[in-house]
Amino acid sequence: MSCLISGAPKKITIYLIDSVLFCVEMDALQVDYNTQRSPLSIAEYGRHVQEYIEHIKTLPDKEKRTSWVSNLVQIMTSLNPEIKLQANYKEILWGHIFHIANYELDVDCPYEIIQIKKEITVPKHLGYNSNGIRFRFYGRNLQMMIDKAAEMPNSELKQDLVNMIASFMYNSCKAWNNENLSNEVIAEHLNTLSKGQLKIAGDELVVSADTNIPLPKPVQKNNFGRKNNKNQNRGKNFRRY
Repeated sequence: MSCLISGAPKKITIYLIDSVLFCVEMDALQVDYNTQRSPLSIAEYGRHVQEYIEHIKTLPDKEKRTSWVSNLVQIMTSLNPEIKLQANYKEILWGHIFHIANYELDVDCPYEIIQIKKEITVPKHLGYNSNGIRFRFYGRNLQMMIDKAAEMPNSELKQDLVNMIASFMYNSCKAWNNENLSNEVIAEHLNTLSKGQLKIAGDELVVSADTNIPLPKPVQKNNFGRKNNKNQNRGKNFRRY
């Protein structure tokens, strides 16, 4: 049970724990704006518990600090009764108090407190690919395919790979730009992307068009602000007698 006694010049909170009155002098705690306050270490306990722990750290007597922390454990238990379901709940609460105190609390603790440090590792920056894409609608993987084809010796397998690449180029341009590339344009792009290693005439390419490519949907204009003439003219053909 707790109650708040307000009156000049002091404000005191009284906790009744195991038939013992435990008083907290609230005026001893700093009162300021939220923007001036430090962030909460454990938000579930609230601002008052954190400020109270900071106040305990300032007490000059170690025995008194230990006594106040022991009483605070009971207060935190009354604020969160469900924690009693855990067998080592007192050890947990002592650990929470030390964590809130940033492990700067000099008291006689009945438990071994292990400081837990959260190490934040920043992943190494992977960087950006500095190689630009000449024709973005083809994608970056196409360049790898062209480089592979350029390394191959002249053979039927190489020609089949070039035809597959040409078909991919045609269908990619159709899907993204809604444009049908001619064999001559594809041959020119192959020559450019391969840096002159794939010099093929347009009439030598066998391009297979994919008929299942969905065409880009046209942009629909909204009719916001327009009046519906059909609704406006409704009833004009009826005469009133």
